[in-house]
Amino acid sequence: MTGPVMRNGKIEGPEALSFSLADNDVCYGYGCYETLKVRGGLLYLPEFHAERLIASAEILGIRHETDATSIVRGLGELVAARGEVDCNVKVMLIGHDDRPADWYAFALPALYPPSDSAETGVRCLAFRGERHFPRAKSLSMLLSTVAFRRASSLGCYDALLVNRRDELTEGTRTNLFFADARAPGRAFTPPEADVLSGITRKTCLQALADAGFPCEERALALSDIRSGHIGVLVSSTSTGLVPVRELIGPENEKGEPYRLPFLPELSRVVDIYARWLESYRAAAH
Repeated sequence: MTGPVMRNGKIEGPEALSFSLADNDVCYGYGCYETLKVRGGLLYLPEFHAERLIASAEILGIRHETDATSIVRGLGELVAARGEVDCNVKVMLIGHDDRPADWYAFALPALYPPSDSAETGVRCLAFRGERHFPRAKSLSMLLSTVAFRRASSLGCYDALLVNRRDELTEGTRTNLFFADARAPGRAFTPPEADVLSGITRKTCLQALADAGFPCEERALALSDIRSGHIGVLVSSTSTGLVPVRELIGPENEKGEPYRLPFLPELSRVVDIYARWLESYRAAAH
């Protein structure tokens, strides 16, 4: 890590991110985080990320003395101080028993989807598991790490979690949108109660509502995937909306993948959200 970082709203050197292995608050993941993107010098949707960070802290019972406005202001100062046109910015809020939480922000390399993913789609792994505190973006990342590394070892873009009801809920770093060939003219997304609602999910739902395109919350059963009628998009802050063309697992990791169609409704979702982002960029500049 080089260059300036932020601790509790103040610009400091990279040594501010050094922690002892005896610090249980850090090592046990007692905190929450957000990852924002900077593209073309524009910090995207900082107010949404800051609000969710505060909401995650509340869910986890973490005491702090900051607010969303202060975090947004600090992130803007950090981006300006670093002068990077394209990067990601990670914000971590770490709780303590004996004092209010500390928050940190630092830059990471920008992440992009595979260059041909819009045309060819990606392969994902279905992985059985459910996150604790699903509506909080917690630093407790063991399940996501194990699932994502398993997916990567199989050449997959992400692991999609399957709950005890045999429903696909979310990826380790993505949310899901899907369409059903048997229910044309609309899109779906798994219920918010079962997932961490990403900022791309939130703003995409708003964009679809503004465009008059119906998108409903509905559980996505693994059996529906196997039927061949379901098309899926995965969404994230860094990589936008990416079509899933193949799914393996949880039982057939080494067998033939399930092939998912790219339905017209998903093209509508991608187009509507692309226009919404363009409007956001134009307004921000």
